[in-house]
Amino acid sequence: MENILTMLGLLLIILSWLVQLYISAARKIFALSLKFVVIYAAGCILLVIDGFQTGNTLALILNLAVTILALLAGYFSKKARH
Repeated sequence: MENILTMLGLLLIILSWLVQLYISAARKIFALSLKFVVIYAAGCILLVIDGFQTGNTLALILNLAVTILALLAGYFSKKARH
């Protein structure tokens, strides 16, 4: 039960990739999806919280970096579309 945040975070990350794959493959839209970025970032945030709660500083820092990178990628992807 103590790894619930890890499991939820990873499940959200998997879901985000499935959403992006559907949008790219089925709908032929190859730009980065905002839905992907939001779901992916939510999963990463859960992993950051888990790293904080378990005292795993390395996991916390790495997942925080990935969260920031995902949000920046989403920001620039959205900016490029307009």
